[in-house]
Amino acid sequence: MKKIIVLLLCMLTLFAFSACSTPIYPGLPDISEKPMKGIEIYCWQDGGEWKCGGTVGTNRMKTDWEIRALQVVTIPEMKRILEQKGLTDCFSVRLVDLSGDEVVYLDVAENLTQIATLEMQLGSID
Repeated sequence: MKKIIVLLLCMLTLFAFSACSTPIYPGLPDISEKPMKGIEIYCWQDGGEWKCGGTVGTNRMKTDWEIRALQVVTIPEMKRILEQKGLTDCFSVRLVDLSGDEVVYLDVAENLTQIATLEMQLGSID
């Protein structure tokens, strides 16, 4: 009986250690160098609260599927993720509307104030 208990405790310890090694927000890299195209943070309102998801930057618009497939977090959670990964100085905010069937990119010129506010909340402006 003692051997079974010891075996179970060892297995529990192994599970606990493997859970600790799970990367935070796997869609964003842990980096030693900044990504060439930066990080794109897609932000939208959901029930009056800002939500977001991040991905490595590219030279193209993301598809609806790519944006909807992002791991969704709150703005404070994304700030912690960016800080932990060392990415607070290489991201850009993109505002989108996910309320309809298609993802709509919101006009940058019309939303400069909101973009600046989100960038500040995410940590790019002190």
